[in-house]
Amino acid sequence: MNVCREHFVFSNDSCKKLRVGNMESAGDWCLIESDPGVFTQLIRKFGATGVQVEELWTIDDGIFENLRPVHGLIFLFKYMQNDEPSEPVVCDDRLDKIYFAKQVINNACATQAVISLLLNCNHPDVDLGPELSKLKEFSMSFDPKMRGLTLSNSQTIRTAHNSMAQQPLFEFDPKVASKDDDAYHFIGYMPIDGRLYELDGLRDGPIDHGPIAPEQDWLDVVRPIIMKRINVYTEGEIHFNLMALVSDRKMIYERQLQEAQMLTMETDDMENEIQRLRMLIEYEDLKMARYQQEMIRRRHNYLPFIIMLLKILAEEKMLMPLLEKAKERASKKEPQLPATSTQGTVDDNFTSVMDTDDFFKDGFYPDSILDDNIVDDHDFLANNLLEMNDYMLQDFLENKEVPDNNEMKKPDSSSEQPE
Repeated sequence: MNVCREHFVFSNDSCKKLRVGNMESAGDWCLIESDPGVFTQLIRKFGATGVQVEELWTIDDGIFENLRPVHGLIFLFKYMQNDEPSEPVVCDDRLDKIYFAKQVINNACATQAVISLLLNCNHPDVDLGPELSKLKEFSMSFDPKMRGLTLSNSQTIRTAHNSMAQQPLFEFDPKVASKDDDAYHFIGYMPIDGRLYELDGLRDGPIDHGPIAPEQDWLDVVRPIIMKRINVYTEGEIHFNLMALVSDRKMIYERQLQEAQMLTMETDDMENEIQRLRMLIEYEDLKMARYQQEMIRRRHNYLPFIIMLLKILAEEKMLMPLLEKAKERASKKEPQLPATSTQGTVDDNFTSVMDTDDFFKDGFYPDSILDDNIVDDHDFLANNLLEMNDYMLQDFLENKEVPDNNEMKKPDSSSEQPE
């Protein structure tokens, strides 16, 4: 089944990144994060302009007021086998006007969801750009499966998708997926010709959710549909993510600013409005700069820095005190895992991996752990090494228990350093 195996948690009071990965049968398409910055930059990579993606923390009525116009919604949910649609699947001549592509490759559902919204959007703010325009023109006469094959074989789209990949900390042989593994899937919702459609690449066609009255907001129609879908799951399930495809906010604010400046009437309210719009434009610039910075960090390999930091701490006899403090903090914040024959508690594995400062002094690399089979569970190793480093680095930077004159030895200039 062609589904994504990555997701974020979506709830009113928490948002925590979670990931379950299986790269087997992923082809040339990598996993990408469900993140508005990633999706916005992905759209830019496609060559489309005038549109961006915003994350929604709730689906209450007021959440959309400052985002209009909203062209579509991207919904991420836990995929359930044998989940049949409650509404009819479109298989008639409407497919000649609705761009619907069937998903034919794993890990592409995020890209396919956003492209489905873009290619069905006729708003004047949205410019598809040459690549998506050619794709739509070339494949519009195809059936859904051929459209999916055309999309998945586009070198530009695949390159843009893979450019969003996160730098892996470790490379492991892929595990064989079991039927009990959780799978997560992206779909899109949008109004087309006065009706609400659900665009799910795993279906044979768009799902028709009925007409939208002329005086009715399509968001009021889609809201109960999404809530009904969420309520199907057990109580306490929060594995959902919702994002909105909206017009470029900076473009909207610049347009409003130009209109305000053209008015001859000068009042305090007008001056305040102009100042507000300028601040919103500046905020959008800062937000896009932050997205770019996060992408650089997402793709950077921090492993050499982590290894060098641990080595310096070991040479300065600071590693074990920080490790003990990190273990103490970890035990307070998170429950310990039950011990098994191959995997002990969190503290047991911290100790087995980092028993002494000398372990790092002569050079340490993760391969030595894997080769010696100190820890058998790869995911457990990677997660806890990262977690331990977060605690240790935070304590080290706070520098509460280290004398000010205790200067650390600087690494050799030939050592690999992050930019």
